[in-house]
Amino acid sequence: MPYIDWEYYSSLFTEITEETDFNRYATRAAAKLDAITHMRAKRFWDAYRKTKATDFQKMVHNQIQLTLCELVNALYVQDSSGMGTGVSSVSNDGYSESYKVTTAAEKEAQLYSIVRSGLSGTGLVGAL
Repeated sequence: MPYIDWEYYSSLFTEITEETDFNRYATRAAAKLDAITHMRAKRFWDAYRKTKATDFQKMVHNQIQLTLCELVNALYVQDSSGMGTGVSSVSNDGYSESYKVTTAAEKEAQLYSIVRSGLSGTGLVGAL
């Protein structure tokens, strides 16, 4: 069972407007979440039963969904903004360009930060 679906995502976020794009990014985001949490989020998700869940478990379930949405958005922005291409700004009046090289490590650090922040206090991230 996937962490989130198009209906959940589109009810809260507006960055991605096409369901096919969402599906592609949600698959990548779920793989990234599983890797960062060493499958702890997946094991929690598979064992979660809404009718028997404690308040804490319901909160963790919600945090996983929101964190995955944030990962989807981050991956989308990284791809669509050309992160890693080097140009950070351009001005046409008097022509000016600024460069910032965004490395793969910086992009990865952004994703780790989203997961650490989103799942803080759940015990799913562990000691990273």
